[in-house]
Amino acid sequence: MRTAFLTACFCLTSLTLNAEPTSVELILDCSGSMWNKLSDGRYRIDAAKQVLSEFIATAPEKEDLHIGLRLYGSKVSHREPGACEDTVLVVPMEGFQRAEMLRLVKDARAIGATPLAISLNAAADDFTKPGKKQVIVFTDGEESCGGDVTAALARLKADGIDADVRIIGIGLPKVVAERFAVLAPIENADSVVKLAEALKNATSATMAAPAAPVVKKEKVTVRVTKNGEPWSEGDLSLLRTDKAVFQLTKSEEPGTWVGELAPGLYSATVSPSGRVFTDLGVAVGADNTFVLDVTEMPKVTVEVPNEEISLVQEFTVIFSGANGVGEQYIIIAPVGAPDSAEPNLRDAIGKENTMSVIAPENPGMYEARFTVRGKDYRQVICGRSKPFEVKAPVVGLELPATVSASSPITVKYKAPVQNNDWIGWVKAGAADGAYESYVRPSVDAERVQINAPAEPGEYEMRYANDASHRPFARKAFKVEAASLALEAPESAMAGTLVKIIWKAPALAHLYITIVDKREGEGAYNRYIRLDGGNPMQLQAPRKAGDMEIRINDEQQGKVLFRRPIKLTDMKATVKGPSEVAANAAIPIEWTGPQGEGDYVTITKPGAEDSAYLSYHEVPGAGATVDITAPEEPGEYELRYVTQESQVIARQPIRVK
Repeated sequence: MRTAFLTACFCLTSLTLNAEPTSVELILDCSGSMWNKLSDGRYRIDAAKQVLSEFIATAPEKEDLHIGLRLYGSKVSHREPGACEDTVLVVPMEGFQRAEMLRLVKDARAIGATPLAISLNAAADDFTKPGKKQVIVFTDGEESCGGDVTAALARLKADGIDADVRIIGIGLPKVVAERFAVLAPIENADSVVKLAEALKNATSATMAAPAAPVVKKEKVTVRVTKNGEPWSEGDLSLLRTDKAVFQLTKSEEPGTWVGELAPGLYSATVSPSGRVFTDLGVAVGADNTFVLDVTEMPKVTVEVPNEEISLVQEFTVIFSGANGVGEQYIIIAPVGAPDSAEPNLRDAIGKENTMSVIAPENPGMYEARFTVRGKDYRQVICGRSKPFEVKAPVVGLELPATVSASSPITVKYKAPVQNNDWIGWVKAGAADGAYESYVRPSVDAERVQINAPAEPGEYEMRYANDASHRPFARKAFKVEAASLALEAPESAMAGTLVKIIWKAPALAHLYITIVDKREGEGAYNRYIRLDGGNPMQLQAPRKAGDMEIRINDEQQGKVLFRRPIKLTDMKATVKGPSEVAANAAIPIEWTGPQGEGDYVTITKPGAEDSAYLSYHEVPGAGATVDITAPEEPGEYELRYVTQESQVIARQPIRVK
């Protein structure tokens, strides 16, 4: 571990040699999956925090160095609304706020989703200084919120930052690391030592080669309190992340120890209380004063009565013996996780209570911890349950190996159905957490029906839960193009009924429409669903031009088939007598598009196109219709008017 500590210092020394202003944004993944372990046994989030904290603690302070910090997934649980917008620039690139950055890294909770794309988009707006710019992303997984990471990186490139975007993978699977490598330079690490080395390599891309590091010790003061008073009993020892042990000198001031330590990350053990305080960041040029509160807390009994617990299942936690004072929490943490870990936190109200909590999304051994936030704002564990195992549910899926595009698929499932479970399909190779179309399974059933993708290709059906990043089961299937055809005239008058003979699956979510050929996917005008007669009569748009008859999938907003049709200008005629008696019937011969809502009418010349007196709708009417002349004599006008109040034919007429 000493290698990791020295590597971080070595990397940061290089920052002192640059005359050109340099802005560095660190982006830390705080998604729930960061509670998986690396090959060296460390939790991913702990390893990332250690390396970042040592980076921050040992970085030099220079006028032309600006370091910022963005966290995603640290505020909103991945199972709650808003998880995919949870990205925050917690420290802007305005100088170097070392102490604040150390505190925020230490307190960051890994609970959320992976909104990587919007984090990168936001990073493009975070830079406010000229000079060199760099983005370093620490992540253990792919985008889980449907964002376009490629487009986000393209935006950074447009802003001149692309050459300095570096991805540091934290235990990424090989296939995921390979996909990232197509987007930006990446170094994948599976241990703390390799993470520190990756950070060194990432910063060397924009920093000059370093001279030999000079590690200067910093003055450190530790004050220990109990019940609000200085506590001088016992002793204090410190352990650095490389396992080196240090002793401070007890000063004349009660409850105070002083000394000098190299910048880095330490934990402190106060004896004989046995309390351990982690994540004490000794930083260059900082105050480096730490207050440790060893006030005794109540001993709380914590029980988990459930015999079997599945991923993201709701289960029971019972606690008793609390004093009901202060900020009390139940935390579900992996066995062996640091006392400061807060991956799954719920308010614990009262002196005793029975609570329902949601199991983690990763399998493994866990414990329920009862904690109280101390006066130093650190979580103090007052009790913990016996370890219990959270297992992945046994889920099976059955469906056809090949289906037709947009056709219904019957999926048979076998699963211990939980709230917010879903069955849905994605494209083959889509990241875990991705979804497109889905349905909810039921406890009382064993099969669901879902419409197949509209586009042919390779796909995967998944059984998952809203609260879990990873599917519980998956099954590959292939989508073949459906047999589709359209017969229709090559041209027609705008606004007229067009006879269309269609060949397609007779499904209510498919429909035929006529739109401008330049319109995108999902565009429609008047339409008829493919659950009715064949052939059909569909009214064309009122606009002339090059159009397309399309078969659309309503649910997916996709065009399945298209055929060109040219629409010509609307034309109409009205022919009646030149004069007529007041209140008399007026016989009118007409021709026109005969679209829905079209009518012939009489009105004053110069009146608005929407004006009408007596009228007769023409769809379904004979070639001659009768309307009634006005009572008031004068000059009038016969008109053919569309439903949209467009006058396309007129004839003068006098009323006597």
